[in-house]
Amino acid sequence: MTACTRAEAQLDDSFTPVEGEDQSDLLTIGLSLLGSLDPAKGQGQGSDQQSSPNRVVSPVGAAAAAGVIAEGATSKVTIDPKRLQPAWTMWRKWAGEPTNKPGDVPVISAAARLLADPKIPIKPEYSDTITGWDVPIETGKVTKGNLDSWVRTKTAGLVKGSGLTVTSDMKLVLQNAIIFAAKWLVPFKANDTIKYDFTKADGTVTEVDMMWLFQHHGPYIASDGWQGVRLDYTDEELSAFILIPDADLGEVAPTKLRQALSRLVTAQEQTAMLKVGLPKFRFTTSKDLKGFFNHVGLGEEAALTKMTDLPTKIIQAVQQAFIVVDEEGTVAGAVTEVGVGAMATPMTGDITIIADRPFYFIVGDAKTATPLFLSYVGDPTKG
Repeated sequence: MTACTRAEAQLDDSFTPVEGEDQSDLLTIGLSLLGSLDPAKGQGQGSDQQSSPNRVVSPVGAAAAAGVIAEGATSKVTIDPKRLQPAWTMWRKWAGEPTNKPGDVPVISAAARLLADPKIPIKPEYSDTITGWDVPIETGKVTKGNLDSWVRTKTAGLVKGSGLTVTSDMKLVLQNAIIFAAKWLVPFKANDTIKYDFTKADGTVTEVDMMWLFQHHGPYIASDGWQGVRLDYTDEELSAFILIPDADLGEVAPTKLRQALSRLVTAQEQTAMLKVGLPKFRFTTSKDLKGFFNHVGLGEEAALTKMTDLPTKIIQAVQQAFIVVDEEGTVAGAVTEVGVGAMATPMTGDITIIADRPFYFIVGDAKTATPLFLSYVGDPTKG
């Protein structure tokens, strides 16, 4: 089980800002990164690529990267690092070694570092600030080998290497990595998985491997334009939220998704005996984050004088993400990287919920639905 690197997949540079929403909100960030889900409109700003039927992003990884960089900014930014920091650190209780084999207890492996060229002095105040993010500063040359080695180590080889193209002026690199692995509280039985029709966004039908739960008691919604279900992982604190709109996903307002998601959290849940159909799927996304960074005020002109007194420029920002969902559980991961240039000094139930058309698959905590991973599944047969 591996994720794609930039050598293996075209970099998706789509970004569709969710205007009028809180730009420090993780669901807002995630939806912006997914881009437009309307095939007729393309994927969003800056994209000239064919729309992928499936996309996965880690709002937490992207927000944490932007937040750590924003801690060093003196120019105006539209995100609040102090609000984003808990989104990175709230997963500590599930800390463990990265793995592609879910165990009896869910694991969320989260790691980060700021790699600084030896000739780039980092201000002590900035170093102290990002320590609160669990981001150590490591001194070393910014080389492809150095970046690749860190990625492979922190993802147990699930991501093969860095998504950055190292340039001679790249002197600072922020890297973070998240690996999630968990078994379903109620696993699907492999013998129940059958071929089943899935209607794609364009109306065409394809066959998928549909997993089934029968006589399953759990939280659901089936009104106000949505069908959905929350499937818990073994600790019952982490969950997958499957949300299937009656309308085309490209026409669903973010506020409607937020409202639907809120009805599946533990405090608001309504439960019933359910028959649940969920396709197996696995896919990867390689994402250019420059559109997102520009939008929140961290473009090339951002002043990072709280970080270092040397002239700096954010030159690359990339996220590589993958997700695998099967009868046993879920494995997902993301590596987010920001390259900064600097001038160095000489130094069968009652209700049936079947995901047989495009849907959102969100991995988060059951109480707040904080989205660790946000996926759009338009064709489960495509990797």
